[in-house]
Amino acid sequence: MRRFRWIAAVAVLAAVAVPVKAEAYNQVTDYVSSGHGYLNPQYLVIHETANPGASAWNHVQLWSRDDTYAVNYVMELDGSTVYHTVPDNRLCWQVGNGNGYVYGIELAHATNAADFSKQWNEAVKWAGDQLRSRGWDTSRLLSHYDCSQRWGGSDHTDPIGYFRSYGKTWAQFKQAVADYLGSGYVAPIAPTDGNGGTYGGSGYSSSAFPKSSGACVNVHYALHNRGGDWNSEVTNFNDSDEDGFAGMPYGSHDMLIAWADTGTLRYRVHTKESGWLDWVQAASYSDSVNGMAGVWGQTIDGVQMYYVTESGDYRQVYYRSQDVDHAGYWSEVCDDGTTYGGDDYAGFYGHALDRLQVYISDGTRR
Repeated sequence: MRRFRWIAAVAVLAAVAVPVKAEAYNQVTDYVSSGHGYLNPQYLVIHETANPGASAWNHVQLWSRDDTYAVNYVMELDGSTVYHTVPDNRLCWQVGNGNGYVYGIELAHATNAADFSKQWNEAVKWAGDQLRSRGWDTSRLLSHYDCSQRWGGSDHTDPIGYFRSYGKTWAQFKQAVADYLGSGYVAPIAPTDGNGGTYGGSGYSSSAFPKSSGACVNVHYALHNRGGDWNSEVTNFNDSDEDGFAGMPYGSHDMLIAWADTGTLRYRVHTKESGWLDWVQAASYSDSVNGMAGVWGQTIDGVQMYYVTESGDYRQVYYRSQDVDHAGYWSEVCDDGTTYGGDDYAGFYGHALDRLQVYISDGTRR
């Protein structure tokens, strides 16, 4: 790999109609590496160095000697300076199997609250400026933890622990970036198409499914609180009260039980720890192997269902979920995505599913 250096100080001003501090970060181009190949980035990832007290400049010097794990940018302990160390279109080894999708920044690990507060503010601005420059919203903003959960090949969880040590969360960071962008809306993460690109969802919504005639088969379901008890069973769904969904808001769950009055409902869950588990098509509170889906103590982050009509009337299972880290429900799913297309499961890998709505009909009711 050819190494090269080009130094040019650039004062970065946010081109937005919202107030910004007079003392914004300075961005300095100091290329120390040409990376590991060509990159067409689809996401921006935020890291932290896990090297308490070591400055951003320390990391620039380190990467100039050994660029194996150099990252595109690194921000100073107090947020005052951002060093651009690898061109954005050059691949860095930074998130395991997701390397071909992302470019990123390392936040130098501040050791006092004053520096962290300054760095947080400047990191919010910098991330927002990067997204705006590409015409992106927060759907393209990931933590290293998001990448680990999404693509595998890495077990890193930064910057979650670093933020938490100063009383902040990743969700708060994304919200702050959304507010800085002027929308205040934290968009769901844009999924990849498996070839380095992205798509803004499957292109399906409830409007892409046939409309329900009103015919339905009652479906009953419940989620078990991880480390706790079963929540109340729900029949079908509504959007008006707490009886309209299964689960505990802002909680995590390890078991799902579900059954229909007629026909066969097949279902399974995805957990953070074990991925997709086996399908079940029975319901019994006394049988944790064949009568429910899940593993005690493991966090459910995805649900998949398929309804087999008993006879005559052709019907499907429609369902959707929320998770603890994103506002609002994800798109509605029909069966396992093979009947009318669309998403093939409800949920989002790596984020605990906290609410689930299900009904069986001959079309969408939304």
